[in-house]
Amino acid sequence: MMLISFNSFACDCDCEGDCSFSVISNRNELVALVKVIEYSDFLDYEIDGYDKKMPFSMTVEIIKKYKGTESKKRIKIWGDNGILCRPYISNFEVGKYYLISPLQIKNSSDEGNKGDYDFFACWTDYLTVDFENGIAHGEYTKKKNKISLKEFESGIKK
Repeated sequence: MMLISFNSFACDCDCEGDCSFSVISNRNELVALVKVIEYSDFLDYEIDGYDKKMPFSMTVEIIKKYKGTESKKRIKIWGDNGILCRPYISNFEVGKYYLISPLQIKNSSDEGNKGDYDFFACWTDYLTVDFENGIAHGEYTKKKNKISLKEFESGIKK
């Protein structure tokens, strides 16, 4: 019960203003099209409602970088452990594509390593991508829930 209460408190957030992907991607440093390569780290305890070993981080391959100074071809993104305000990595599928704008982790801790990345659950900082058709799905703006990658590329501020 304590874990559930703490989880609710830790992620009880409202976004002030517009936290759609178009705003977040223009504000954050890194914006990239990525493919999930693997789940990299796992929690050593169960999360209610998930019947497999819960992934805690994933390695993604940068297919195209739209913005930022990241030079690595592969980066690690950390997720939620039940008490952080991040999405669970199990929300992402190995082999699938995403348009991302994560934050870089500044200091190493049990929740991630310096230089790796994470998402913030209160923002729209990633969109799912239908790679074959070149369309990203999710809250691109408050009124637009999909955008072609070509249209996105022409509008991103570098």
